[in-house]
Amino acid sequence: MNSGREPVEHSRGDADFHQAEAIRLASSGNLAEALKHFQAATRLRPDNPVWHFNCGLALQQLTQLANAIAAYRQAIALKPDFFDAWSNLSAACKGAGDFDAAVEAGQRAVALQPRSAGAHLNLGNALKAQGAWAAAESTYRTARNLDPANPRIQLNLANTLREIGRIPEAVALLREAVVKSPRFAEAHRDLAFALLLSGDFIEGWMENEWRWETEEMARGRRSFDRPAWSRQDLAGRRLFVYTEQGFGDAIQFVRYIELVIQRGGEVVLECQPDLQRLFQTVKGVSQLVARGDPSPPFDFQAPLMSLPRIMGTTLETVPNRVPYLAALDEWAEQLPSPNGARLKVGLVWAGNPSHLNDRARSLPLEMLKPLFDLEATAFYSLQVGERAHEIKRAGLFGKMAEASSQRSDFASTAALITQLDLVISVDTSVAHLAGALAKPIWLLLPFAPDWRWLLGRNDSPWYPTMHTFRQASPGDWPGVIREVRARLRSLVASSSGQVIPG
Repeated sequence: MNSGREPVEHSRGDADFHQAEAIRLASSGNLAEALKHFQAATRLRPDNPVWHFNCGLALQQLTQLANAIAAYRQAIALKPDFFDAWSNLSAACKGAGDFDAAVEAGQRAVALQPRSAGAHLNLGNALKAQGAWAAAESTYRTARNLDPANPRIQLNLANTLREIGRIPEAVALLREAVVKSPRFAEAHRDLAFALLLSGDFIEGWMENEWRWETEEMARGRRSFDRPAWSRQDLAGRRLFVYTEQGFGDAIQFVRYIELVIQRGGEVVLECQPDLQRLFQTVKGVSQLVARGDPSPPFDFQAPLMSLPRIMGTTLETVPNRVPYLAALDEWAEQLPSPNGARLKVGLVWAGNPSHLNDRARSLPLEMLKPLFDLEATAFYSLQVGERAHEIKRAGLFGKMAEASSQRSDFASTAALITQLDLVISVDTSVAHLAGALAKPIWLLLPFAPDWRWLLGRNDSPWYPTMHTFRQASPGDWPGVIREVRARLRSLVASSSGQVIPG
């Protein structure tokens, strides 16, 4: 059969052919073509629950989650005790962000097969996504008892414990997982995050090199015909350094270019196009290249986020001299300052919605409303993306000026920030940018912060002008906002209005 053509339906008897052909194609990895045959089979014989399930499985693997959910529900409608359909439905609903439905489906699967470790794992994942930490922990422990050799169960249990602040237990479980499965890259990576969060930088940087073996990073890993740099002498040589992950990561770690340059030689820096004009202000870079553009010949190469490991950075030796970035002198029109305003404050309340932890680290703009009745304070939105429209939905026109509409890239954002007295932000690239510019930055953190913000402190070794405000318990944004409001009110009432970090 020509796999490039739509399958042809002839009679009810052809359904078996389509199903067999679909299984053959799926086994060879050709899911898109397999799906066409699965769907043809179900159209010819719509009363077969297994075939609807197979459709759902292919759709789920192709990340067509809404259609996968519909297929699983059709299978369940035909066979209400269909365990595999309930279990997969739980995973698909979680992936689609419908956590309540994921928990409900997971509970049905567990009820049908209480000895299935996989069903408990899916239910635990749904409960974790829902924020039901105690129930998630209990469910993962049940799964672990049923399948103690499964390192993924340990990984998810460890990450749940990390989310509720039980870091030593999480580290112990992750160490056990990598002993059981030494090539389990995700466990090594998450062990790195837990170690770095605890301040154990040396081992943390080493474990973080496993990020390249994880599924999401391996797909985009680059190959070079020049060796990786490991502190070889650079005199008379050229090092190619490239950003690899998000904007915030690039802004945080571009500080290492100065340390590299001190070792002699030339540095060619490749970055995302949105960062190119901003990174023109990085001192000592011989050539700046936008990602995707040709680069000059070089002798060694290094990903930017490997430089802390290469340079042997510890908690005590974090290079934190700021500013290490600057705004381009291009801003002609000053931000307006309302009469009587002594402070200009920039606000960011949401990060990239595609970030794995965005649900925990971002907050609704409405939660910031207690700040807007403070006297002598002018607020400016630095929020970008869809969440910027919350200003209108929350009825806050007149309470906050829209500054982000003037942003074209990070260089223009930097120019805006230099006109402010203070930036208040959740964990986003703007927070890193403010810190890199040596602008006072108040960072609003969830109970389980990203590894770089460490634990139990209100400052940051990475940014001397940063003060952190942390949730006292998971989801406690109101407590954070109360603390921010009190501190901001005190600042406004002070005679100078000067923002002092710490």
